[in-house]
Amino acid sequence: MTTTQRQRVPRLGLTGGIGSGKSTALAYLRELGAAVVSSDDVVHELLGRPEIAADIGAHFGPEVLGADGAVDRPAIARIVFDDPVELAWLEGLLHPHVRRRLDEWAHKAERVRPRPPLLVAEVPLLYETGFDASFDYVLLITAPPEVRRRRVAAKLTDSEFARRLEQQLPEEEKVARADFVLHNTGSRKRLKEFVGETFARIISAAAAGERAERAAS
Repeated sequence: MTTTQRQRVPRLGLTGGIGSGKSTALAYLRELGAAVVSSDDVVHELLGRPEIAADIGAHFGPEVLGADGAVDRPAIARIVFDDPVELAWLEGLLHPHVRRRLDEWAHKAERVRPRPPLLVAEVPLLYETGFDASFDYVLLITAPPEVRRRRVAAKLTDSEFARRLEQQLPEEEKVARADFVLHNTGSRKRLKEFVGETFARIISAAAAGERAERAAS
């Protein structure tokens, strides 16, 4: 956990593997009044930028670009899915842009009046990319692989799901590093309750910190 600066809105990194329920948790945090953003949405936006599309086309070849010059996302996915070297190249291109975009989003959200009580960014590869250092807290939504596999059965084949697991840190390591952990094997009601409890604890800690700073000044 990093030191929270005075008058700075607390920042929460939300992470978890595919099928864990983190997107649902993000929606609940939005309902509670947090300002939220998804890094997947940021990547989608970045792939629509002409300069990034040009870099990707120059590296992978014109076949990964559509007639309008935009990135053909399925074509890129097919290439990097089975090639760790190409995946690393693509991540090396995108991740610095994602980090800057998230920083810009956070600074902009802090200038909104009234300010949101909490800033939340959903980042699936939070620990793998080192993004966790940008947040005051990390909330991990986890579940056993077989549960997550059932939840995404309509989206991914068994081999695709297994490859996703290979690209991520072991769940036990993420559990050990996170500030808040929910083993999401129950109902949505329990997920919503846990998210609410986590939100309340962070807001309470931020308020207590501000009171202590005022008393010391």
